[in-house]
Amino acid sequence: MKKPNILLLFVDQMRYDAMGCAGNPVIKTPALDRLAREGTHFTHAVTPVPVCIAARQSLLNGHRCATHGRFANNVPNPEPNLYTIPQLLGSGGYLTRAIGKMHFRPARRHHGFHRMELMEEIPAYREEDEYLMYLKQVGYGHIRQVHGVRNLLYHQPQVSVIPEEHHGSTWVADRTIEFVHQNRHYPFFCWSSWIAPHLPWNAPEPFASMYPIEEVDPPHNWNQPRETLPHFMRSAKITSDTEFASLEHLKRIRALYYGNISLIDKGVGRILQALDELGLAENTLVIFASDHGELMGDHGAFQKSKPYEASMRVPFLMRLPKQVMAGGTSNERVSLLDLMPTFLDVAGIDYPGQPQLPGASLLGQSGGGLAKHREEMVVEHGGGKTRWLSLLRGPWKYNYYFQGGFEELFHLEDDRLEMNNLLLENPAQDARKLGDEMKRRLTEWEREYGFSTSFDSNGELIRSEVPTGSPRGTNSQFPTWVENLSPEEKAQMESPGESVLNAMQHEWTYKLTDLNLKVFKEAGGSLEGTEHQRLLDNLE
Repeated sequence: MKKPNILLLFVDQMRYDAMGCAGNPVIKTPALDRLAREGTHFTHAVTPVPVCIAARQSLLNGHRCATHGRFANNVPNPEPNLYTIPQLLGSGGYLTRAIGKMHFRPARRHHGFHRMELMEEIPAYREEDEYLMYLKQVGYGHIRQVHGVRNLLYHQPQVSVIPEEHHGSTWVADRTIEFVHQNRHYPFFCWSSWIAPHLPWNAPEPFASMYPIEEVDPPHNWNQPRETLPHFMRSAKITSDTEFASLEHLKRIRALYYGNISLIDKGVGRILQALDELGLAENTLVIFASDHGELMGDHGAFQKSKPYEASMRVPFLMRLPKQVMAGGTSNERVSLLDLMPTFLDVAGIDYPGQPQLPGASLLGQSGGGLAKHREEMVVEHGGGKTRWLSLLRGPWKYNYYFQGGFEELFHLEDDRLEMNNLLLENPAQDARKLGDEMKRRLTEWEREYGFSTSFDSNGELIRSEVPTGSPRGTNSQFPTWVENLSPEEKAQMESPGESVLNAMQHEWTYKLTDLNLKVFKEAGGSLEGTEHQRLLDNLE
């Protein structure tokens, strides 16, 4: 019998609780629920670092931030030469394929993949991106912002102008199914990676209308007092351009987020069906996970990069018949760092590098799971003055933010929504004692596994100044690949203004004048091609 196939189904910015099998009463995820029934659901899985590039590198090479050099969406120079999953599996006889969003920099660096079929958020050239080339082939080459309008509408509801048939989430599933069909005779490792449900939240119909907003759960504590939050979260409504947002607007955002996940789920169901039809299901390790979560308005903030559960916890499902317990659940704090040891274990390959991998195989015991219980877990983010560290130990979570030396201590069993910071203002003596002890443990961890720049002259974790000034808000990224087209091709594209208006034409919870048009204009934004350009022209 050939070695087990390995199929990693990976999404971007998906909350741990956005699945039916996670107890969500609203969202419809029949395929993910099937994976949970036929495998094990790790209910308390976390990302080692809640941001795209750093999390993906930790998955790819199995190491923490200080080892691979990425602590956010930065690129180290020089880049450390570390073994990767596709490199080791490829050398061990596996056919390796990457499909979808990899977020590598440079984009085409293969890291050991035999072939990559990319669908990136902001590619530099159309020719570098297989999905863009596909859209051109099927008649959608004129669409300027194919994954939704970033810049002005990054955090706003919008509907995809590309139909479900050709949407990026459908394309990833299509390409995965074709790969499985073509390579069913070989042991394979396929990393299939969706951009969604990462914002912009541009679900296509019928998924954009799948969840009526009166049925959608609202964010919790949207109006939480800002002084109770860490400093960098206090301006979150400004930086996401959602100060004006009504409850209806916030629920519409979540409805689109859920719609995107249900479209992904539909593709996952088709992939699982293909494995069944080809007789591969019994000999294929399938893991579904995300690089990090999404606050989705909780605590009055969006996105990732925070040590709150909605940001650091991730969905994590694993199925391998006869080796992984069907219908199992585990509350172990497993991590994306455990994926490389698990894949190497399945393939019968020893890790040849140094330092040793910090993760462990999730097949360490009969039925799946870690061989040894973890007493604690550290999640990290950022570097230098803006770094933070989070220590998870049993029901306790302690967060230390270098910026301002802000501290948080939560008892997650009693305070699931993380609203009662036990170190805020006059803490009880036992809370202060526990906070101090957990901070000492984080200091030890950082000294052993983190960055040397994290300490002051006394060897303590940095307490940096809080920056002053007004945040700018709104995303300033534009479709680079469009600017690199030939003049002839550029003339065939929709105008910048049409791109914006087409994306928001079905929305009713906001209008153009609600948005921060001044910052949009200053960033180089344009509504050219529409009468609304005058709104920008009239701005001082």
